[in-house]
Amino acid sequence: MAEPAGTGSVAPEGGRQFGVALLAGLAVVLLLTGIVYFIARSGSGASARALPMGAAEQAYAPQVTFSNFNLSRAENFLKQQVTYVDGIVTNGGTRTIVAMDVMLEFHDIPQNVILRETQRLITSDGNPLAPGASREFQLSFESIPDDWDRRPPKFIITGLQLQ
Repeated sequence: MAEPAGTGSVAPEGGRQFGVALLAGLAVVLLLTGIVYFIARSGSGASARALPMGAAEQAYAPQVTFSNFNLSRAENFLKQQVTYVDGIVTNGGTRTIVAMDVMLEFHDIPQNVILRETQRLITSDGNPLAPGASREFQLSFESIPDDWDRRPPKFIITGLQLQ
């Protein structure tokens, strides 16, 4: 028997519809991924915003000290080595520290800087550090170069929000 007219065109049309549906699905996934990325970025952007470091903050920075360092390493659930820097931060001044960013410099044996990383040590949505108060902290680092001298990093205050 002869095939009805138009039957041969069903397969190519169906293949074309599948391709269009696949592209539309991919576009939706990319759009949703972009939306989630921008929401996550804007949500963390408020706390990651640079803190001021004007003349008043620079004058106050020497009042803040870091001490009692303890360095340790552990393996996370992804089998990566994580280095922890524990210590105590002390506010020796007369103003309350609402938020503070510090840059940590890791050195090799000849004392060349091999890694610089900035982290928020005190967050504005957390507990401020009152005048004369001390607080323990722990910072984690996932990728410190192997030639690190295994000494505590140098702490440099890069931003302060004072009250």
